[in-house]
Amino acid sequence: MTKPNDPYSFAAWCRESLVDFTKLNAEKQVFIGFVLAIVVAACVKLIETTTGLPSVYEHLIYVPLFFAGLLLGPRIGALGGFVCGVALSPLSFADAAFADSEISTGWLLRLLLLTLMPLIAGLIANSVKDLVALEKKAKHTYQGTELPNMAAFVEQLKSIGNEEDADTKDLVDIFNFKLQNMERIQHQIGTERTEKLMRQLAEQLRNIIGKSAHIGQTSNNELVGVSTDTQHSHKELEQKLKKLLERPIVIDGVPYQLDSATGVLRTNRGQVKEKAEQVVEQAQHHAFEAREQNKNFSFLEQDDAIESISDVSFSRQLTEAIESNDIRLYYQPRLNANTGYFSVLEAIVKWTDPKRGDMTTDEFRPLIEEAALTEQFTSWMVKKAFEDIREWQKNSFVVRVSLHITLNDIVEPNVLNAVARELQESKFPPRDFSLEVSEKSLMRISDKAKRYLEKLRGIGVNIIADHFGEGASTIQSLFVLPVDAVKLSEDLVKKATSNSDKKRALSSMVKMARSRGLKTIATGVDDRSKLLLLKQIGCEELQGAILSKAQPKDEIPWARIR
Repeated sequence: MTKPNDPYSFAAWCRESLVDFTKLNAEKQVFIGFVLAIVVAACVKLIETTTGLPSVYEHLIYVPLFFAGLLLGPRIGALGGFVCGVALSPLSFADAAFADSEISTGWLLRLLLLTLMPLIAGLIANSVKDLVALEKKAKHTYQGTELPNMAAFVEQLKSIGNEEDADTKDLVDIFNFKLQNMERIQHQIGTERTEKLMRQLAEQLRNIIGKSAHIGQTSNNELVGVSTDTQHSHKELEQKLKKLLERPIVIDGVPYQLDSATGVLRTNRGQVKEKAEQVVEQAQHHAFEAREQNKNFSFLEQDDAIESISDVSFSRQLTEAIESNDIRLYYQPRLNANTGYFSVLEAIVKWTDPKRGDMTTDEFRPLIEEAALTEQFTSWMVKKAFEDIREWQKNSFVVRVSLHITLNDIVEPNVLNAVARELQESKFPPRDFSLEVSEKSLMRISDKAKRYLEKLRGIGVNIIADHFGEGASTIQSLFVLPVDAVKLSEDLVKKATSNSDKKRALSSMVKMARSRGLKTIATGVDDRSKLLLLKQIGCEELQGAILSKAQPKDEIPWARIR
């Protein structure tokens, strides 16, 4: 313990002394409270029998008892106050044994105050402690299941790395379980049973990995774990975990089969101690890659992890850029050629990087694709766009928003599900929201993603085939897909302004789309010739620098939007 004669550590000494006191048994605490009361009473009596105290200071007796109640609790504080009151009573001295007048004129009231003051202080302190404990629990547990959340899991990793008796070269296994069908199960059985299922799965995983393992939850379909028991080879771990995850989880007598992609990262305590957050990011990235490669289990040694350091580093850069607001959503208005007003705001991402400078989505997309962060980043775009939408709704702005969600030309079902969830929570009219998906992604869309798109379209969301004209598809091929509009590629429009054959082909394409009920949108309108051409051939919505550049949300020209 720090010595009290060190002036810079006095607060620490007090705190540690209080902690040591709370570890004493009840009898010792009561005895110390009793001694404290006697000391206070003796000091007061000594002053009264000598010169006495001025009336303005006579109530200072309550101060030590108040703090005794705060620090020692209501029971010991009240006991101390009561003993102090008895010790200061007229009956405690023989010459005042029959001083009825003193008893009747204030001593009983004084005894009551001396008892109630530390009692109330102790109750207040207990209430504050309970509130602090609840707040700490809320910050460190996942809502619903009350399993440790990401913050608690990182703290646990740090504590493992800082254990004094352990060698920094000792190995640690970090587990990441991505439950791919959890959303479907939740729709079937509801949130309460899903939370019960996750708690039960966490307990079973703890039994398999080892009783010393710590299991947490970072999202509604992701569990994480850490274990210092690394005696098993990766083959043994794989067999154990596969055997567990192949068995259905039984909730209220009904079995549910889980579809999991499991990643295990084996590293050492030194890595965990120095950079716990980066290790967690690396483990999550590893599990994400396992899922992308349709692997049920993937094991990564620390030496193998060197290959993915750059990916993890970029993931951290991306997260920090989002948190520091270096990555922001801008909105570019889209002109309705018939009304002459802007009718839609398209969300566009811009990244201001200290090293790379200002980057558009097209410029940093390859970095995201290489680090396998497209789904994570697109989900952030969806969340951020709906945050802005909620703000506009509060200000009663009438707005229609369009968002491109296929950075890597793949329609992710999880992203579509995130859109559906945000639409439900925000109450934003689906007819005023558009999803832009690339032409290439539509040509190779999965059955699940296509089904999700059809459901979104069924509730009113507009689906736009973006970058149309870059691939080998035709308007006819889009008629069998769930789309409401085509967005012509910039290259297609550019060629039509300088080539009469391309102009006729573009005009025919626009007419055919309109005849089949598809709206036509043109982007990249950066000069007058393109603007006049697109109006002439009947393109319905136009977007480009000559009309309006992308604006921060605070600078949107609302007066020109209808």
